[in-house]
Amino acid sequence: MYYLIEMLESADVSERRDTARTLGVMGFDVATPGLIKALDDTDAKVQLLAAEALGKIGDTRAVSPLIDKLPYAEPGVKRFILGALGKIGDGRALEPMVRALREEPDGDVRASAAYGLGELGDAADALAAALGDDYKWVRFEACGALRKLKARGARAALERVAAGDDDEQVRKAAAKALEEMDL
Repeated sequence: MYYLIEMLESADVSERRDTARTLGVMGFDVATPGLIKALDDTDAKVQLLAAEALGKIGDTRAVSPLIDKLPYAEPGVKRFILGALGKIGDGRALEPMVRALREEPDGDVRASAAYGLGELGDAADALAAALGDDYKWVRFEACGALRKLKARGARAALERVAAGDDDEQVRKAAAKALEEMDL
């Protein structure tokens, strides 16, 4: 195991990528410090694989470093950081994730924030507001997150989306969220 952690500092980028992926699959929290360090790797793919691995491991020691990295990461890495924060499920991530949902210019990053908030489980108001986002995948992920949360307070917003969103997939996702709220 420790040999693998040392491989996160290999000169070979493919070894660093494979190692980050493998450590995530293995899921041992002893790898957390090495994966946190890998968030600053020069290779974006190593960074995103490290973030994904940290999410799979679920060690709360990773929450602050992931939050700290979020504003400076490239969009592809941000998506994985937001997913990891959602999976870890620590309340410290709520505010940065809501901010990403509301303010991030990249639609795919906002969609990842919506998904992650569904995993985190405590942002129904922000998710309901995201149902009006210009980017369809944000609306789609917000519907899925509200479904997962069974957020009855978002019923009216979901009904509007189910009846009149421009995108059929989003309308269906809203209808499914409403259907599951009634179960």
